[in-house]
Amino acid sequence: MLLTEALVDEIHAFRIRLMEQSSDRLKSVFPSAAVKAIGGGLARYAGDGSPSTQAYGIAHRNARVDLAELEEFYAPLTDNWELIVTPFDSPSILNEAARAGYVADHFETVLAQTVRAESHKAVPGVVTEEVVGDITEWVAVVDSAWKEREVLTADVEEVARVASARPGRRYLARVDGEPAAAASLESIDGKHLLCGDCTRPQFRGRGLQKALIRRRLADLPPGDLAEVVAIPGAQSHRNLQREGFIPLYTKLVLFRHD
Repeated sequence: MLLTEALVDEIHAFRIRLMEQSSDRLKSVFPSAAVKAIGGGLARYAGDGSPSTQAYGIAHRNARVDLAELEEFYAPLTDNWELIVTPFDSPSILNEAARAGYVADHFETVLAQTVRAESHKAVPGVVTEEVVGDITEWVAVVDSAWKEREVLTADVEEVARVASARPGRRYLARVDGEPAAAASLESIDGKHLLCGDCTRPQFRGRGLQKALIRRRLADLPPGDLAEVVAIPGAQSHRNLQREGFIPLYTKLVLFRHD
C-alpha cells in the first residue's frame, strides 16, 4: 500500500467524520460532550481524562488555525486535552503549541491494509464473538482492562462509559467461557477503524488481541480499507504487522498540560 496524497486526505476525512458521528451518541452519556470544527480539523470534549477528548487534524494541509480557538472551546470544559499533530499538518502548529506550553507525550503509528478475501486462523483457546444487544458485559471488560483490575464490576468508570456510547460494532474474546478482552470496529463508506482493543490483566499474553484483529478483518468486505493506530514498537504494533497491516506514518500526541 502506497501512502499517496489521496490516501492521506482520505484517512484525514475518515477520522474527522468518525469524530462527528460519535458526538451525538456521546451526549447520551455526557450532556456536556461537544465538538467544534477548527482549522481543517475537529476538537472534541468527551469527559476529563478521556482519550476521546482531543483535537485532531488541526492545520491539516496548511489550514490556518489559531490555538486560542482551542483554549476558548475547552476552557469551560476541562484544563487538559490531547492535540494530535500529523506530518501533513502545517509545521507552524508545532511552533505555536510549544510557545503555548503544550507538552509532547508520545507517538502513534497509523497502519492500514486493503482487506483481503481469505480465511483467518483461530487462536487456540480463544473464542471471539460480536456483541449484539446488551453490552453490559462488554462495558465491564473495558472498565476492568483500562483500570488494571482483575475483577469485573457493574460500577464502571468514565472511560468505559464513553466507549459504550461510541457508534460501531463491539467484540468480545473469551477464554474458557470467561470474557477476557474487548474491541470495537467503526465504519463509514468502506473505511473501517479497528479500535478500543483492551485485555483484562490476568489474560494478557494469550493472543487475545490477535484473535480480535482476525475476527474483525474476517467481518469486513474484501477491498475495503482497514485502519488502526498503535504505539510504535509495542507488541500490538508487531501483532498488527503480522496480520498484514502496513505502517503509513507516525503522528505526535501533545497535551495541554503535563
